Amino acid sequence: MRTLIRLLALVLVIAVLAGGGVWLSQREQGGLKAGTLVSETASEALVGRTAEVRVPWGTLQVTVSEPIAETEDGKQAGRGASLVGVQVALDGPEDLLVADRLPGGALQDPTFTLVADEQEYLLEGLAGWVEDNEIAQVARRQYVAVKGEPEQISLRVGYDGVDQVVDGLTGDLDRDAAKPLYELGFASGAQPCADPLWSPGASDVGENVTTCLVTSSAQRPYVAGLGWAPEGKNWMVVTVLTGAPTEFEGPDGTYEVAESTSTYLLDAQGPEESFALNDALPAGAGEDANDPQVVIFEVDPDRPTGQFEVRTRLTGETEVTTGKKGNRETKTRTFRALVAQGAFV
Repeated sequence: MRTLIRLLALVLVIAVLAGGGVWLSQREQGGLKAGTLVSETASEALVGRTAEVRVPWGTLQVTVSEPIAETEDGKQAGRGASLVGVQVALDGPEDLLVADRLPGGALQDPTFTLVADEQEYLLEGLAGWVEDNEIAQVARRQYVAVKGEPEQISLRVGYDGVDQVVDGLTGDLDRDAAKPLYELGFASGAQPCADPLWSPGASDVGENVTTCLVTSSAQRPYVAGLGWAPEGKNWMVVTVLTGAPTEFEGPDGTYEVAESTSTYLLDAQGPEESFALNDALPAGAGEDANDPQVVIFEVDPDRPTGQFEVRTRLTGETEVTTGKKGNRETKTRTFRALVAQGAFV
């Protein structure tokens, strides 16, 4: 009798173990295969290593989890696989100048690529931050099923050809060529230009002295539409009200300005780009009646304060009367002049 009981008990144990093995096998076979991507709502913080990664339009809080068995919503890794979660949230938008974007230049989405033991997985579910140059505020989370439990995990964050790498096991960040984004200075305040210098034969009309105003200047490593500054350089973005006169004095009296063209120099070098700020405003924004101009130069990041110069070429017209009495006629005379002004930026 005791032998029979022992046999029945042994059969029961074997059945339980066999059933558990079948269940476990089915669970593993039905889990997520390596390479599978799963997006979930980032309603809570993801447990893992976190780094702050700056892109030209803001700071992102990036978290990478350790290899885990299942997602927050209970989706499980398959046999021989584990899951790595990545969550990205906007920590703070950058205080961008409108001038940090050329007319037609667009802000970009960063790309996120998980690297697990040299196997790369593009996390497309973390895209969609930028729409019509507006930055979304909603955090994003995506899991990727990877083979086994990788010993090395990193996240590559790319922006317009420049990559930063987050170490998934330590949270350390390799900023590489994006390092200048972490050293942004404030834009300088407004300053008037010095007194104008006129070409021979031309001058201001009476007390209406020609003025110009540099409204801001700032160094930036990246300008949308222009891209990253060359290695070891920055972009100097200068916004200026040129103050071109509507009239000036010349050989035949007062000339009305029919045409004016301004060119710009910084430290005796010409700009990379120049444009009207109104042309870079977002759709629907009110234009500035003062028509500020934006000029962008390539500079050394540690350059001392130097000379910014505005040279405005003017074509003036005036009416003069010629001939003797009884045979007099009025003619339009043209005179070209140059007025230069400068400020230290």
